[in-house]
Parts: sequence; structure tokens; C-alpha cells
Amino acid sequence: MPTNFVNIRGDNYVSDRGGDPIPYRTRFNRPPSMLPATVADILATLAVQETTLGEKVACLNAQTFEPRRLKFTFANGGSISLPVPTRDQIIPTALAIRNTLQTDLGINVVCVSLIGEEWKRLDQELRPAGVTPTPGVDVRPVTGTKNPVYTAAISYESDSGRTFVEKVRMNSNVVNAPFSPYSAEIGTAIGTVLPRGCGSATSVDPRRYVVDVLTTNVANPVRKMIIPVADDDAADILQVGTDLATNPQTLCLRYYGESDNTFSRFLT
Repeated sequence: MPTNFVNIRGDNYVSDRGGDPIPYRTRFNRPPSMLPATVADILATLAVQETTLGEKVACLNAQTFEPRRLKFTFANGGSISLPVPTRDQIIPTALAIRNTLQTDLGINVVCVSLIGEEWKRLDQELRPAGVTPTPGVDVRPVTGTKNPVYTAAISYESDSGRTFVEKVRMNSNVVNAPFSPYSAEIGTAIGTVLPRGCGSATSVDPRRYVVDVLTTNVANPVRKMIIPVADDDAADILQVGTDLATNPQTLCLRYYGESDNTFSRFLT
């Protein structure tokens, strides 16, 4: 049986960086046993509408943006993935939809995962006028084969409302210090550095910017740097992105919101 999708549109999506709500369009898979009343309940919870055939949505970021989502996995192995328009409503939205799914479909939801939003070309949005990408210092050392590495622990403010200790590890051109051309931006992003500890794995994939750094290395001119953002405040997340886009060594800039494959543990 082919997958049946419900196509939806909304004008209430607020990015991790805050700002005015933006229009978006997406879809979710409709299990065979899902009745129209259940679809209506889900759309009401998300404050979105089902689209009609051929309907257009103005000013979409369709090619560069994917909304944050909650993935609900059922006891029978099936799943459904739904957008979450506002970050501060993730837990209430998850609780409401889990209850709707279990009540209407009669199948237990055994796992709820958070999948962070994705912005693929933030350099186009955040780079100030007059800033031109310019090659600079390489992440890799001029001599030798071993990269200096910067490692630290940070106090990470999760979208769940909790604060975790998260590890930071990134290549650098300085031993045990942030990559020097981005040291100010990295410092703003990770905040207060804690004593290193809690070395075990975590289910949280922190919100982060991914920077393509333009260097003077002729053979390999572009390096990638992943910079987590510790603060959950929208204005601070935006500030980090703006600072990174303003650095002339930034060629391209992407952003990934927080993901957590065991988000269920926060739903009581």
C-alpha cells in the first residue's frame, strides 16, 4: 500500500534564532488507521492547515530550511514525524499529540524523538553588506601532521528546559585553545568553560553552526568547523550566527537545531 501523506502549511513557525513567524509548508505520513478526526486534532494542536491541490504559499524557504520535528514511534514499529512551530512549546506539543495518537489509534507511542531545524545557507541571510569572503589562516598546522585540538566542557541549555554538561572538541591552530581567527565567536557560542568530565556518550546532539572556513591552503582551501551554541536564548543564538557570518573567513554557514533521540524522558 502506498504511503498516504497529509500536506500542510502554516504561517506560525519561529526559528531557533527568533524573529517574526515565517510561512512554511511540509507534510507528514498518515497511518492507514488514522481517521480524519485525528488529522484534524493534530492540525489544531500545531495551528496549521491542510493544503489543497496546487495551493501556493508565498515567500517559502523551501530549498534552504527544514523545520524542527517530533518523531513518534509506535509499539508496532511504525512512526509519524510532525513539525513543531515554536520551540518553547515542544514539550506541551509532544504531550498533546502523543495523547491524541494513543487514544485515537489505540497503539502505544514507545519513543518520541526531537529532530532539530536545519538552515542550509545562513550566510546569505546573516552576512552583512560589504563583507567579502577572504582566505585566511588554516585550521591545520603549517608543519607536521598532527592537528592541535581544542577540548572543553560547557554548560548547555537544552530545549527541554534542562541544563547539561556537553563536550566540545574541534580542530584548532593553537594547542588547547579555540581556532584563533574565530576565538571570539567560539567564546561567545560556548560560554563558560567547565572542568572536563562526564566523558560518556549523550543522546543530545546540541544546536550548532557549521562553518565552511576559507583558507590560504591552495590544495585544500576549505575546512569545516562545528561550533555548538550553549545558550538557548534566541537572541544569543542569532548573535553567534551573525558574528560567524561577519568573519571574512566564513565561506558558507549552516545551522542545525538540537536533536534528542530519547526526548520521551521529559514527557511525564
